[in-house]
Amino acid sequence: MTRAQSSLGHGLRTGRRETRTNSRVRTLVRCAFVGLAVAAPAAGEEIFSTFSSGIYADGTTTPGFFNYYTGYSIPSTPIERRTYFIFDLTSATIPIASAKLKLFLPGGPGMVPGFISSDPTEDYRLSGSPFPWEAYAGAFGGSASPALLSAMFPTMGSGPAYGLMTISVDAAGTDIEFELSSTALEDLNASLGSMYLITGRLADIHPDAPGMPPSELVFAYTDIPDPLIPFPRLELTLVPAPGACAPLAVAGVVLSIRRQRRNASHFRSSNSCQRA
Repeated sequence: MTRAQSSLGHGLRTGRRETRTNSRVRTLVRCAFVGLAVAAPAAGEEIFSTFSSGIYADGTTTPGFFNYYTGYSIPSTPIERRTYFIFDLTSATIPIASAKLKLFLPGGPGMVPGFISSDPTEDYRLSGSPFPWEAYAGAFGGSASPALLSAMFPTMGSGPAYGLMTISVDAAGTDIEFELSSTALEDLNASLGSMYLITGRLADIHPDAPGMPPSELVFAYTDIPDPLIPFPRLELTLVPAPGACAPLAVAGVVLSIRRQRRNASHFRSSNSCQRA
């Protein structure tokens, strides 16, 4: 092989390597800017409930009572009770990517378990309500009429599902975390700058079943405020502002380009020495 042929072969191989280098750089640039458009959601932010309480099946309530026990228990609570939670989003402006509702189930050392049922588990279902949050705030404040409360009760936990969890006594002393559904997120984002309402009920109670002890109750003894019982919390994962990841992405691309060029330059120098 002549020196000219050898030089030509080296040049072709070098050109192919530079082409691959440029292709990889273009791919890195594209990936970086795609990453800017689809940035990872921001860390979670917790909001405590403004109101949490319940309404009974007979159209009554206990104004100003924050306890969010749900279900029934004879003789103390013979009439089914459903619950509601109101969260203040008046200062929230950033869209929400995902959310969880956290409800503490009492239990553990020195606490009576908040699960009281003859069944091994109870399904707790969340939804919104066709009644506005103001109606529930009125129930908490004692201004809602029995007729209004009776109309509100069947809608609680009965609309399009916001979430569903199976609860047992084994979870006593921990937070029950509900991953909110796409329907809940749609309503949540529509509530930015206002208040957000969640309602809940036990999905399958049967107080008249033969041989049943008279209790199907969850979240009992949630008499907040209490140093041992946290308020209901809404954990929000926010959508980051556009360009929030730009500095890191661009820096990564610049470093990659420099590394690729340095390697290509070193290769050309090596080939020149070999040909010489």
